[in-house]
Amino acid sequence: MTKKTIIQDLQELASDESKRSKAARLRDIFDAVEATLASGVTIKEVVKKLSEHGLDMSIGSFKNEMHRIRKKRGKPSANMSKSEPNKAKASTVLESKKNAEPEPETENDYDELAGLSARERRERRIAQFTSESPTNRIADMILKDKK
Repeated sequence: MTKKTIIQDLQELASDESKRSKAARLRDIFDAVEATLASGVTIKEVVKKLSEHGLDMSIGSFKNEMHRIRKKRGKPSANMSKSEPNKAKASTVLESKKNAEPEPETENDYDELAGLSARERRERRIAQFTSESPTNRIADMILKDKK
């Protein structure tokens, strides 16, 4: 067997669709599939059309394979909106606001809390809005029994 014959045989294998995996055939048409999905066509319709052309796969396996191809190519999903990165940015801003110390509502509040540590300020603020007496009837009964 010569080098040319081996190369020809391998090229025939590569071009024979029946010998190639579904994933390999999907990779070949990936860009067209992505464009179709981006235009608003449903996954169900795309899978149906691929099936008509001999590329039978379930919706789940189609989604998985598309995810793998995107990951390998480093591309985001066609369905991912342009605002997705902004959502992450907004959530970071919200988290930083949650973790920040609450602003004193009046100057008197500021004066009371001025010389305290962060923990003491936090405890004082919590004490303003909570009561020592339990509001749970079962807890009330247990506390009464202990007395």
